[in-house]
Amino acid sequence: MLISVLIPAYARPEQLGEALASIAQQDRALIGEIIIGDDSPREYWERNRAVIAASGLADLIDYVPSDPPKGTYPNQCFLGMRARFGHLLYLHNDDTLCPDALRVLADASMSETDDSVKLWFGRNLIMDEDGRVDLVRSAENDRVYGKTGSARAQPMWQWCLTQSVPPDAFLIERDTYLQYMQGPRDGNVGDWAMHVRLANGGVSARYIDREVSAYRVQADSVTNAGRGMDVHLYYEFTKQLRVPPEGIALRQKRASRIAPVATMRYARDGERLRAWKCFVSPDWNWRQRLSGRGMMALVALSMPRPLWTWALRNRD
Repeated sequence: MLISVLIPAYARPEQLGEALASIAQQDRALIGEIIIGDDSPREYWERNRAVIAASGLADLIDYVPSDPPKGTYPNQCFLGMRARFGHLLYLHNDDTLCPDALRVLADASMSETDDSVKLWFGRNLIMDEDGRVDLVRSAENDRVYGKTGSARAQPMWQWCLTQSVPPDAFLIERDTYLQYMQGPRDGNVGDWAMHVRLANGGVSARYIDREVSAYRVQADSVTNAGRGMDVHLYYEFTKQLRVPPEGIALRQKRASRIAPVATMRYARDGERLRAWKCFVSPDWNWRQRLSGRGMMALVALSMPRPLWTWALRNRD
């Protein structure tokens, strides 16, 4: 098996160096190529090139800077389409792989007996901006996101209900990724959107009871910068997730948790009809509607159209 390791990069050359150092510790026989899609401003390009030259992996690396920048998820899709090998592993430029991670994931894939399984993932350590691993927070993260117990395969709809699949450091078949990677209304929640599309396509995923990567928590997340996370789109994909009867209650619980924020985001973006539909849906309970946030949403949605239009023009 040969794996295309794909690194969407944005600034942070020193952390890109750490990511490459973690790849250099993997089984080289598994690495078909490393493609770095650099969305950084031009002033970072030479520093990133210097990091690549010093990595010991330069002969495997295809470095592709973008001007103008593609954007977070278009860059990831570009990397997927550029990849040449049958399995892909994304690694954010500020994250790292654990020792033997590629071998653990590759062995799981090569020994897979369930034809519906197209994705393999393990546990993720949580580290701070300086690379210090927080074992207590990591264990809590595993518990909250359902990554405990023995290795097992489940339909993606089940993994979606526990939000178990991480945003990177999973192994996926290239053809599957290309089929489900992009939709017309993904915004900056492309990872969740793809997971829901995989679920609705009948794909399964296998959890491996091993730590495979370290995920760095950044104060200045690229995804959430500017307008913030597209919670309204996250809400839409949660509603689109197809589940059997035993999964409906948990899907409803997850949708209800974010519906108030989604309503206000629709309103802020001028999608007034979607905002009203969300507000009157069963995803708002009466306690939420009678709360301060609920009253604020009702006032915003009840504005006369001229005042609404003026407010949108002057919202910034």
